[in-house]
Amino acid sequence: MEVLAGWTSEIDELILCGCGDSHHAALGLEMALAWWTGKRVRAMTAMTAARYLVPGLGSSSAKSLVIGISASGEVARTREAVEIGVAVGARTLAITGAIDNSLAQTAEASLTLATPPLPPGPGLLSYLASILMGLAVAATLASASHRQELERCIEDTPTILKDWCEEQMEAGKQFAEETADSIVVYLGSGPGYGSALFAAAKLIEAAGIQTWGQDVEEWTHLEYFCEPVDMPTWLLSSGGRSTSREQEVLEAARAIGRRVIVSSWPGGDGWSPPAREALAPLGLWAGPAAYASCRAEMMGEQPFRGFGGGRNFLEGGGVSRIQSSARVSPAEVLTLWQG
Repeated sequence: MEVLAGWTSEIDELILCGCGDSHHAALGLEMALAWWTGKRVRAMTAMTAARYLVPGLGSSSAKSLVIGISASGEVARTREAVEIGVAVGARTLAITGAIDNSLAQTAEASLTLATPPLPPGPGLLSYLASILMGLAVAATLASASHRQELERCIEDTPTILKDWCEEQMEAGKQFAEETADSIVVYLGSGPGYGSALFAAAKLIEAAGIQTWGQDVEEWTHLEYFCEPVDMPTWLLSSGGRSTSREQEVLEAARAIGRRVIVSSWPGGDGWSPPAREALAPLGLWAGPAAYASCRAEMMGEQPFRGFGGGRNFLEGGGVSRIQSSARVSPAEVLTLWQG
């Protein structure tokens, strides 16, 4: 963290990227890093960062910090993004689960938090670890007053989560019983959008159910017209800047017959509105995780479809080659960028 602290005055922009849950964590961290560091922050998939954004940083590269998030540290696209960040002269940071993996060795600096080994299943601890490490980056780059605010909020969070998680998990189990054979759409805005994508990922991984996450506003342009009429629709509200639009969307969803459930993150007493919203991803996973677990149990499903049908637990996907996919070299990408 000393290395990172030394970059504070040199960095104007942070680029967060990852794949899968790490991408969802990046989206969930975007507001928090912007709020507490006062810097420009962009979150995206690792492939977008590697092949479309980082190569074109140009003269701004020296003031950019490319942060690659990967629990394993071996995901090809995230390694690629950091490799290209190094090549263009950006600062690079790995947020990962071990200090000796490929991503950590590629980046100029690394922040690691190991999680306990668990049987193959939908990831949760690694996602939360990524968010916590991202908040540690925010605290390191923040001014003293902003760092104090963030630290106070983090100290409050375990107490808040104790009651919140119990309540939300019960709600998730009940909703599973009410929607036993349904597809689901999760909605969120800002930090809540990352949470919505993560929620959908857990249901897909746990039970193989068709589901997706959507931005609150985009739902009104798309899923509003979907069948079935009673499609379960779960709003993950971060209680912030999009609240007024969320209320309109809820009214619309109920008016056309959707089965609606809402998780409204409360934050802590005395938290500023931006702090409450920025930290919502620390809690918005609880109900959807319980829902996914309950639906999988009801269906007799195994995580990741039991790795059947040609799937494999190796490298997180087998033939999908999440880790062994051929990486383009920085020279190749930069040549393409220059035309």
